[in-house]
Amino acid sequence: MNENIQRLLNQEKRDLAAWRDKLEQAARLSKEGKEDEASEVLQEIAALGSRIAVRQREMVMCCDNPAAQADVERIIAQTHPMEIGFTEEGWFALRMEPLAKTKDTGSKEYIRGIIYPAMRRFFADKANVRYPQCTIIFRHVYDRDIPGAQYRDYDNVEVKMVADTVAMYVMVDDSPMHCRMFHCCAPGKESRTEVYVVPQKEFAKWYTMEDSIPDEGMPLSPCVPDAWKVDI
Repeated sequence: MNENIQRLLNQEKRDLAAWRDKLEQAARLSKEGKEDEASEVLQEIAALGSRIAVRQREMVMCCDNPAAQADVERIIAQTHPMEIGFTEEGWFALRMEPLAKTKDTGSKEYIRGIIYPAMRRFFADKANVRYPQCTIIFRHVYDRDIPGAQYRDYDNVEVKMVADTVAMYVMVDDSPMHCRMFHCCAPGKESRTEVYVVPQKEFAKWYTMEDSIPDEGMPLSPCVPDAWKVDI
């Protein structure tokens, strides 16, 4: 058997076992009336589910079928829809499914497997973009009807995986010398994660506009702003 497939299968077995254990844990907590704790475990289950699904697609890509990668990326695009573009102000923006709240220490590489293909497709026929001094903003939008206990902590590995992938395409670097990071949350029609990359000198403008961002998000254009086009 292909060594990569065997490695993925071993990881899959561990995650499936953890997935079953967490299902039992969530059911037990719910039966005991500990709904907030059960909700947290259910979010961990959701993250495990995404990781399992993406890994299964990776196994397909390890096969010899030359069309496998295109097929897998098409499925990812359908099951993990993402909006990418630039705001009227010239800021980069990405809207995606909410990042699941997890406490496990397993690999979050599956997140890169979701975002990277979408970023690559978006920039395939566009000029290179770099914001030299910028703020990357994570705006976590939550369905107005969910309890506050489901709001996630800001210190998580998932955010780092998103930042790394976005930095590859629109930032000089995500180090403190070139980038600041800001987190906030807001109620909305449905839960999602919004990512913005804004020049540092324009962050105050974004901040004053944040409360008025519509439920559907800022309008996005596929056109790269001339101010941030670079030759690489």
